[in-house]
Amino acid sequence: MRHGIGVFVSPPTVVQRLDSRDRLSKARRERNKAAFLAEADAQGFAPASSVRVWFEPAQDFAELLGMAEDAEICVRDRVMRADGQPVMLAVSRLPREITRGTALEEVETGAGGSLARLEELGFGIARHEEVVGARMPDANERQLLGLGAGPVLTVRRRTWSGERVVEVNDMVMSGAGYELRYGWDAI
Repeated sequence: MRHGIGVFVSPPTVVQRLDSRDRLSKARRERNKAAFLAEADAQGFAPASSVRVWFEPAQDFAELLGMAEDAEICVRDRVMRADGQPVMLAVSRLPREITRGTALEEVETGAGGSLARLEELGFGIARHEEVVGARMPDANERQLLGLGAGPVLTVRRRTWSGERVVEVNDMVMSGAGYELRYGWDAI
């Protein structure tokens, strides 16, 4: 038995969610840079994602999307990876009346991602609202993100086109694998 040789733990992959004013901008989408891909790539990580798409009644998301509970929504469920390590789960919900028969219902939405497709369909992006939180992960999140003990960060983003909410995106990030950075000018 050799003494002095312990367990070596590699440092976690930490992706910074950069606070740039153009993070979700049309200009970035036109350069084919969806937010996660651009942030991971800019920090030297190889970004990747796996995507599942399905349809279901709006139910719990009806009020957030401003639609009837029995109206159908398109659900885009993604696992985001940096250098092969899962760092974020993202589930977008969009009204099916917008997505039906479009690239938004495909695994690969194309250059610029979902927001670019919404704009091509005539739903110009007017604004976003994000609510950030932290909590303990559920068993599924723990397994998908490969987590041990410790909290996750949560972000719920709503995106508007004019006065209409066109997407609700719920993101869950490893507390040890993701960093949120915010900044603003003093008034």
